[in-house]
Amino acid sequence: MGRSPARYDTEDLDRLNAQALHAMPYATAQVRLAALDCDLGETFWDAVRANLTTFADVVELARMVRGPVTPVIEDPAFAAAALAVLPEVIDAVAWSVWTAAVKDSTGAKGKALFMPLRHILTGQPHGPDMATIVPLIGRERIEKRLRGETA
Repeated sequence: MGRSPARYDTEDLDRLNAQALHAMPYATAQVRLAALDCDLGETFWDAVRANLTTFADVVELARMVRGPVTPVIEDPAFAAAALAVLPEVIDAVAWSVWTAAVKDSTGAKGKALFMPLRHILTGQPHGPDMATIVPLIGRERIEKRLRGETA
């Protein structure tokens, strides 16, 4: 122990806070999620917690799921093609089935396939794993967002 004052590095504190959130189980987070009106279930928490820096970030991620989201559509033809091959059932495997169908119909692959879909569905260039988020968004909101409607 020394006589010099303690020095806090806010970046270290932010990093430690994020690590604690990433490890936090749903049962612990549930009360805080409910207080923010963001308790969308354990699947949602497991999908988004790795993207949190502060607990308050969950509000934006919940909005990404339930809306309103203004889709970012750079290529309306791409969005129309994606809508045409959207699976009837949006479940755990829907994302891989859907992206394969969009790839076949548009020829897009890699970043040119995934980024436009992410922008349309979430309005964001980054975020949680889309395979987990798509079932939470649901078919009705996905259809609206692909049509360019705020949903």
